[in-house]
Amino acid sequence: MAACNFNGLRSIYHRIFIIGLSVLLLVQLLVSLTVPRASSDASGDEPAFLVISIERRGGSASSEVRKNERGLESDVLGLLTDEAESRLTGYQDENELEGRQATARELILQPWASEQPSFFSELQRLTQFITTTEVNCSVMKGSDGNQSTLAPGHLDALCINHWKGKGGCVAYSFSLDRKDAVFLDTMLYAGCEVHRFDPSGRGSREPASIKYHRAWLDWRNPRRHAGLVGNVQHRLLDIMDSLGHTMVDVLRMDLESAEWRILESWIKDGSLRRINQLILTIHLQWAGFEVGGAEEEVVRFWYSVLRALHISGLQLVHSAHGPGHIVLRHKLADSHSSYTLSWIRTGEQRR
Repeated sequence: MAACNFNGLRSIYHRIFIIGLSVLLLVQLLVSLTVPRASSDASGDEPAFLVISIERRGGSASSEVRKNERGLESDVLGLLTDEAESRLTGYQDENELEGRQATARELILQPWASEQPSFFSELQRLTQFITTTEVNCSVMKGSDGNQSTLAPGHLDALCINHWKGKGGCVAYSFSLDRKDAVFLDTMLYAGCEVHRFDPSGRGSREPASIKYHRAWLDWRNPRRHAGLVGNVQHRLLDIMDSLGHTMVDVLRMDLESAEWRILESWIKDGSLRRINQLILTIHLQWAGFEVGGAEEEVVRFWYSVLRALHISGLQLVHSAHGPGHIVLRHKLADSHSSYTLSWIRTGEQRR
């Protein structure tokens, strides 16, 4: 009899345990459905994630990183945010940069040539850019007034394939070394109004047909003077205003390493868009006046400046290298210390 009572009690206890366990599971399920979870569960089906959005703010791309409602630890989010933003900055679309540079009044640095900043990667990109012509100019006008085939080593190449200056053209020459004699003669034969700028005073021996000015270019914003009097530095826009010119058909300049800051100033004040053909000598032996930074930063700056010329509508029509193989103190067999580049604004790009 006692054994029967014991078996009955054990059966009752077992049923109570099963019912209680079922009630607890049901309560846990109801709580999980009604109370939002504050943190992520490692065994859940959905992983925690970052939402990265890129928005346009003030004409430039900006990145925003948000955490979803399941959350991530704040310190981990900070690390991921920094990495995401650095990658977004490093891989901006070059077409977007060109669009921004076309309307900007500041120089926009181009992305690095490689994932890690490298002097040789930057130099390779620069060299390829300045030796790859975009416009076919098979015929040039020489100082004797005759047309001839463009010689490979010719420096002052007046491209007449797209030449519009049949009359009333204006030519400027900025040169300290007096190597612009052929250019000056060519412009005279082309019927241009020719102006030569040299602060040394040696230009007083120029023929009367060439208008000589003892003045020079400056990339800063010097105090304006009435006219071009004395050995004074001027911005290009101020020189043009003083002479009554709104456009320069051909401008030649060899500024002995001051060209980088001069060109940058022309990007800022819009002077580039007032030049139809630019014959430019660039010097690579050293960084240039008021240009500093690591070697890879300097070459990247050079490339960005020349890229801005292209974005302004000028296209490379001729490239000729000078003597020497020194680039920022490196002696490199495949590179040269200077290049003379001819850029032209074709008919559809003229204003």
